[in-house]
Amino acid sequence: MNRLATLSVVAFGFTAIVVACDEKPTGPEVGSEFTLEVGEKASLDAVQTSVRFLAVAEDSRCPSQAQCVWAGDGAVVLEIAPATGDAAEHALHTNPESGPGAVALAGYELTLLRLDPYPEIPGDIAPGAYRATLALYEQLESGSD
Repeated sequence: MNRLATLSVVAFGFTAIVVACDEKPTGPEVGSEFTLEVGEKASLDAVQTSVRFLAVAEDSRCPSQAQCVWAGDGAVVLEIAPATGDAAEHALHTNPESGPGAVALAGYELTLLRLDPYPEIPGDIAPGAYRATLALYEQLESGSD
C-alpha cells in the first residue's frame, strides 16, 4: 500500500509539471512596451483582448536628413479582438494632428508609441520591415477635484 501511495504522488507531480509547461505565456504587462511585426499578434491579458498588427496604412513621416514643412504621419492598422465579441480594425497615428494615437479598451488605453524603422533618404521601407511599439496603460479618470 505504501508503494501505491508513492507512485500516486510521483504521478501527480509529473502531471502538475506537464500542465505547467503547457500553459501559454502571459502577454505584455500593463505599462510595459511591446513590439509587434506586421502580422504578429499579442494577447492583452488585462483586458482579455488580442491585438494584431495588420499593416501600415500611411507613412508620410519626414525622413531623417530632410527638412520638411510638416512632420508627417505614420498610421498603423490594428485588429483588436476581445475574447467575447467581434474583432474591429483601428488606425493609430504617430502624429496627433492626423488622428488618434490610442484606443480605449475597458478602462485601459492601447497606445502607439513608435513606428520603426524611421524613414531615411534615400530609400523605401518594405511593408514587412515595419515594427509597431505599443503599450497598454490604465486610463486616468477625469473628474472634478
